[in-house]
Amino acid sequence: MSVRTWGRHGRVCAGGLVLGLPLLVAADPLLDFALIDVSPGTQRVQSAPVVSWLIQSDAERFCATVPAKDGHAQRPEGCVYWQLNPARCTIVTTASTTHSQLGHLFLHCLKAK
Repeated sequence: MSVRTWGRHGRVCAGGLVLGLPLLVAADPLLDFALIDVSPGTQRVQSAPVVSWLIQSDAERFCATVPAKDGHAQRPEGCVYWQLNPARCTIVTTASTTHSQLGHLFLHCLKAK
């Protein structure tokens, strides 16, 4: 295959990838690239919590047994529970997680809901 022919095929492949990528992202709820608006520190319930991250092989089962402390939010892939005084959050996920998942759980902690 000549360089000229490969160039045409490469553009078609790259174009297909660009067109198909949004469909892949939309199909997986863990890949959320939407922008978020974080409330100013004065409006957050917790403005500077100490954050711990626990990795559990069965995060869903572990999260079902965790005492709620001052609050708790659960998603199918993990959970977060928090304490208001002193301000602490514990995020629980499996070893295979995403930045988006961690971000969602952290925001639950900041909002304490």
